[in-house]
Amino acid sequence: MNELPPSSKYVARAAEPVTDADRADLNTWLNDAYSDGKIDESTFREGLDTVYSAATLGDLVPVVAGLPTRQTYAEPALGTESSTAPGELTPHRALAPSTTLWLAVGGGALVLLLLILAVVLIF
Repeated sequence: MNELPPSSKYVARAAEPVTDADRADLNTWLNDAYSDGKIDESTFREGLDTVYSAATLGDLVPVVAGLPTRQTYAEPALGTESSTAPGELTPHRALAPSTTLWLAVGGGALVLLLLILAVVLIF
């Protein structure tokens, strides 16, 4: 039997009442473990009895400790497919016309600012 870590909600919040969501989650976990052959029928039935008779999260510790661990994270998505061969550069994307306009205006303003600064420093 596995020992639950102190950070487990069943240990850390043992006095809290069991919610319907907790019961549904453990029901699914028990069903998955039984369907996969990881627990036997008597363990499955005893677990369900405990889940539906539990009043607090602490009452569920024996059930959770007896279940196999489960994945609690999502698999990372793979990178997108590329039409280029490995090591080749991809063509650049054209800038939107509004972006090009803002770059031109900003560049013009910078040149004007530098001219004014040069005139002020010279005189």
